[in-house]
Amino acid sequence: MTRYQNKRVVATGAVVLALGLAGAGCSSGAPAPGAPVQRLSAPAAASAPRVPAYRLSAPASAGGFPFHQASSASQQKMAAAEQQSAQQLGISGTPVEALYDDAAEGEWVVFIGINNTGGTPFDPSRLHARLWQQPATHDDGTGDRVTTSWSDADPGPHGGRGICSQTLDQSGTLAAEDSACLWMTAATFGEVTFYPQGFNDRQLRGFSTTDAVNLMVSVRADVEQPL
Repeated sequence: MTRYQNKRVVATGAVVLALGLAGAGCSSGAPAPGAPVQRLSAPAAASAPRVPAYRLSAPASAGGFPFHQASSASQQKMAAAEQQSAQQLGISGTPVEALYDDAAEGEWVVFIGINNTGGTPFDPSRLHARLWQQPATHDDGTGDRVTTSWSDADPGPHGGRGICSQTLDQSGTLAAEDSACLWMTAATFGEVTFYPQGFNDRQLRGFSTTDAVNLMVSVRADVEQPL
């Protein structure tokens, strides 16, 4: 998909603490009687960099796509997906779900997320620990061979951890590829993917992991805002 340009977000940080201690010149040996004694106070401890706190919402547009009011059937599918992800990752909070309309491609941009409303921060390392796995292939019962794999991904400038799933469905000489990307911070969890309008079982063709990462970063920039 040419409409998404590859983005590589490189974050570098350096904190340099320079302590300048100006000492009075003196000769070797004890100071002369009556000379003032210079006392050096201990330097103040450097404060840790502030980590921005974010909150998820469903704005009027995300990633350049307008919001679309989901049908009850679509809402049920999104809610089921959100609950499944929450169970897998062992997290809870306030769900946020939205559909965005990619009319040019006839696809929905599907966003599901969870705001952490408890006292315990989410653990972003769980994305890899609980979801990542070696590529695995199985028969889906209709004669198609389905291969699923996971890869760590750049979550974008808001930080946290990111991971993407890739599903390859092979039927004879035909193949369809579908990807979804997820991110997690201490305060938020989100997932973004495409799905055919109408929520039928047709998989997307030509939607690669690179496309999914770019889509996630683009949508995340709008649905996740600092407090």
